[in-house]
Amino acid sequence: MRSTLSTGRYEVVAPAGKAIAIAAAGIGAGLAAIALLAVIPEAMRAQSVAWAAALGLVPIIALFCCLARRRSVTLEADVLVIRAGMHTRRVKASRLELERARILDLEERPELLPGRGTFGASLPDYQTGWFRTRQWGKGFYLLTDRRRVLWLPEHGGPHLLLSVRQPQALLAALNAMVPRTYSG
Repeated sequence: MRSTLSTGRYEVVAPAGKAIAIAAAGIGAGLAAIALLAVIPEAMRAQSVAWAAALGLVPIIALFCCLARRRSVTLEADVLVIRAGMHTRRVKASRLELERARILDLEERPELLPGRGTFGASLPDYQTGWFRTRQWGKGFYLLTDRRRVLWLPEHGGPHLLLSVRQPQALLAALNAMVPRTYSG
C-alpha cells in the first residue's frame, strides 16, 4: 500500500563534544586576538598581517558554528529534505534504491567514510555536504554519529548517509511511499 501524502521530521543525532569544543576554541582564539588588538600599539597593528587574518577568522568560525546547528531531516510529501549546514538536498523517494538501503556502522564499512570533500564541512564527529569515497564515488553526508548511519543509494547517482536518531523509522516511512512491483 502506498502513502499518498506523508510528512515527518526525523531527529538528527547531535554531534559529539569534539566538534563543539574545536569550534568554541576557534571562537575563543579569535576573540582573544580582537582583545589583543585593543591593547597593542597602532604601529605594531599596522605591520601585522596575522592580526588581520585572526580578526577575519572570527566571523567565519561564528558562521560555521551557526550553520552546524542547522541540521534536519524531513519528509515533505514524497520528498526527503536534508538540511545540513549551508546545504539543502531534496531527493524524491522514488529516486532512492530502498531495497539496497541499510543501517550501518561505519567502523565496519570504512569504504563509505567521507574522503576528500568536494563541497562540505568537516570536523571530528561532524561531516556535512558533498564528499567522495574511495569505492562508492560521490555522496551527500549528514554525519554526526558513525555507529548507526542510514545509507540511502540513489538510482544511478550519489548516495546519502544520514545520522538520524531512528533510522529504521525513516526507512520504513520511505518504503511506505514508494510503490513496489512484484513479479510472481
